[in-house]
Parts: sequence; C-alpha cells; structure tokens
Amino acid sequence: MKIAFYKGRTRLFDRLVQWWTRSPYSHCEIVLDSQDHGSYNLCATSSFRDGGVRMKVMDLPSSKWDIFEVEGDEGAVVDWFNLHLGEKYDVLGLLGFVLPIPGWRNRWFCSEACAAALGYSESWRFSPAILHSVINRQGQEPS
Repeated sequence: MKIAFYKGRTRLFDRLVQWWTRSPYSHCEIVLDSQDHGSYNLCATSSFRDGGVRMKVMDLPSSKWDIFEVEGDEGAVVDWFNLHLGEKYDVLGLLGFVLPIPGWRNRWFCSEACAAALGYSESWRFSPAILHSVINRQGQEPS
C-alpha cells in the first residue's frame, strides 16, 4: 500500500498549509490500487474540494506528489473508507491546528482520515506534515 503527499503550490490554501506546518505538503491520499506506469487507479482521503470522505481514480504526477510505501492492513483501510464514505470535510478540525477549536464528529480532514484508516490513535492530531514524519520514521522511502 502507498500514501501520496501533495506538494503542489497552485492554490493559496495549499501554500498556507505548507507555511503553517513548515512542510512541503498540504494534502495526502492513500493509494489503494496502482498501475505500473505511474498512473494510480484508486485513491482515498477526505477532500474539501470533493466534499469529504471519498475514493476516486486519480493520476499522481511526480511533479506534484511524493509517494511512499506505508505499512498497514489494506483490507482494514478499505473497510474504514467504505464505512465513512460521504462524511463531510472537517473544516473546524483543520482550523484546530491554528486556533483552539475542536473538530466535529463524523467529519474528517485528509490526514486525519488517512491516519484513522491506517489505525493510528488520536488521528485528529495528524497534519500532512506530521503523518509524513511518522511514515519517514518507519523507514519508508519514496517509491
């Protein structure tokens, strides 16, 4: 299984997240199924643009994404996303990285959803930068 971290800087929101978290990353996706030629079939996350928790086919060009192998039970990850599919994006939870605002139950931001699906406790604490750091500490290299 893989996880992809977005390093694009086209939108102001991406640049703000990268600046605030002192990271090149502003978003992440779990890659559930991939093709050998670099075009990835099925990705899962919670996305503000897509309205919340979703799975969709995506292309992840290396100019905008860093992709890492990640340890985890892919069946459990798929089950988590199927269980939470369609739940809303957690804007307040995301703002909790800046202000002391609690997130909402049954709402998720990208790295929170990915961390929860991978079985990490207190997934609301994970920004893309922190999740990337945890993956790196596991000794994973970009693929």
